[in-house]
Amino acid sequence: MLRIIYLSLLVLFSPSVLAAANPWQTLIPELERGQKPAPINHDVQLDERAPQIKTGGLVHALDGQNMRMPGFIVPLESDGNKITEFFLVPFFGACLHLPPPPPNQIIHVSHPKGIDMIEPWEVVWISGEMQVKATDVEGLASAGYAMTLSKAPEMYTP
Repeated sequence: MLRIIYLSLLVLFSPSVLAAANPWQTLIPELERGQKPAPINHDVQLDERAPQIKTGGLVHALDGQNMRMPGFIVPLESDGNKITEFFLVPFFGACLHLPPPPPNQIIHVSHPKGIDMIEPWEVVWISGEMQVKATDVEGLASAGYAMTLSKAPEMYTP
């Protein structure tokens, strides 16, 4: 009986099950999941931005996969009414007020048609084809992934 309980707990808390519960975990190679993140340098002056920690690998098997990801939009380009290029990040304030997450936790989206303006604290779902593609936005962050949207972002509902 104890063996059954142990095996059930092992399956329940395995990295692949945890990744399914948090889509952002699927962007981290399985052997790196659950590792302690590199420490953040808190000695940075208030008028400076803490640098991005660029450790962590990418999951190349995701290239070409259709995915749906929740997150926060960090606008990069807009035409005034529509956002045409943005980063999707897993937590509020990433890239703006905090050090950017590692590249394997940033998705670069370029959408020439543009999407409606979204407040930075609003969580959205984006859907489309994932690409394993490095993108560097000088002075801001590097992304390890890109996505071509299949439809406009939707407001987040769990």
